[in-house]
Amino acid sequence: MTQLEFVNTIKKMEDKMYRLAKIMLVSADEAADAVQEVCTKLWIKKEQLNRIANTEAYFMRATRNYCLDRIKSKQAKEQRLDSIEFMVKSQSAEKQYDANEAVAIVQKLMQDLPEKQRIILQLRDVEGYEYKEIGTILDMNENAVRTALSRARKTLKNALIKYYEFGLQQNRRYS
Repeated sequence: MTQLEFVNTIKKMEDKMYRLAKIMLVSADEAADAVQEVCTKLWIKKEQLNRIANTEAYFMRATRNYCLDRIKSKQAKEQRLDSIEFMVKSQSAEKQYDANEAVAIVQKLMQDLPEKQRIILQLRDVEGYEYKEIGTILDMNENAVRTALSRARKTLKNALIKYYEFGLQQNRRYS
């Protein structure tokens, strides 16, 4: 792979890699660092990338693997907890019905999903990957991806229903 081909591929993939890293690592800074580190590692292997059938899946898998390594480190765990705590504290009651708040609620609820389900949901519903591509990225069979996605959606739907039902009950109580 030439330098130009590599740069063009990275430009096309950088946002997707960042979003995957962010959903796994939570911290925006950590996610940006992860993408930079993965790009550096891929640059070193640029000669071998010509032999890869699906470079997009390969880049996403490399990002996933790097993020899993970071999650295992103690420093990443501490930073992740700090980021979640900051997100919860920064939400204001006034913006609860705002579209941005709704997105934050969904993202927060997604954090409660099992890791594989959360990643599959992100790759399929946010990034738009096909089941086969997700299977390649996560080293899973296509039917297992479909099952995990179905379970993730059902769990998220139930969590949203509970979240909003609780909010309605609280509002009725104080009205």
